[in-house]
Amino acid sequence: MNLARDQILVERRYVAVFATIADDSLTALALALPESLRDPFARGVGLRRGAYDDATTLAANIRTGMVARKSIIDAGVLLSEPCTEFFVDTLGDASDDPSYEDLQSLIPDAIEKFTLDAVRLMAVQYSVALGGFRRLVNEDDRFKIPAAAPVVRAKPDAAEQEAKRAARRERRKR
Repeated sequence: MNLARDQILVERRYVAVFATIADDSLTALALALPESLRDPFARGVGLRRGAYDDATTLAANIRTGMVARKSIIDAGVLLSEPCTEFFVDTLGDASDDPSYEDLQSLIPDAIEKFTLDAVRLMAVQYSVALGGFRRLVNEDDRFKIPAAAPVVRAKPDAAEQEAKRAARRERRKR
């Protein structure tokens, strides 16, 4: 596999997983970030100053920023970084390429400590490169990559389109 293909695959997986994460869970993940990761995360997804103070709009702002700045991978990596550190610290040398069994033994503690969504985001990050994670997303229902919802484009309203055309014609006349 090549790097570009892997990156596209990981990005698609993140898009599918983020689509299944509830707003309250996304907000909780962002608020749980340690101070050292809050600023890089906020810059990556384009959060304005004080965005962490308004929990009611935080998830929507994160989702909008991830798409607008094309930072879905970065957002997934940063939101799961505390969980990733836990796995690396706990697995030690085995963290370079953990087995499926290694991962399964740590997952209950990780879910309790960081939430299932954080562990899912971490699994996506390594799902292309490492065999244990690849097996995890293929075999464990909690971590399977959901099928992406088909994009349904709304048909523009004919009256609305005509109003826009009329407004454009009027602007051109001026």
